[in-house]
Amino acid sequence: MAEDVSAWRQSGAIYIWRYAVPKRNRKGWHFSADPTGCASVVDLIERMTAADVACHRTLSLARVSADIWGVPNFGPPKADRFEKLRINYLPAASDLTLLENEGRLDLTMGMELSNSLKGAFVDVGIGDGDFGIGTSDKKNAETWSFWWMPRINCHDGKRL
Repeated sequence: MAEDVSAWRQSGAIYIWRYAVPKRNRKGWHFSADPTGCASVVDLIERMTAADVACHRTLSLARVSADIWGVPNFGPPKADRFEKLRINYLPAASDLTLLENEGRLDLTMGMELSNSLKGAFVDVGIGDGDFGIGTSDKKNAETWSFWWMPRINCHDGKRL
């Protein structure tokens, strides 16, 4: 099954950013992806959880434009720019983590919260957004925010 993970290839665009002014609903990480990018991430998560062994893949992140970060209208993002995202699957990991690591982001997930992350990308892929997922079962855990792509009708996936 680990061969299925190594055979995976990214398609579509994936966006991750933080806002420059981290007020209450602006703080933390924000995610979006085009429908193809969402399907690609969902496929990767399914392959990783099916393999059920520690594994990783590195994805390219698209440049976050004003159209993307402007969806929630929280102002401009931080000036940091990440070009790569490494998704680490550790079956026993209980939390989702996202850490900066020498110019890339390292996202770690385990079986426990992999369905939450997968479900978030499924929802964004069909045009939904403006929701968060918890990164842990702990009381004050960080929440990651997910946003629809600009100009996508959230009910039928057609461009306006």
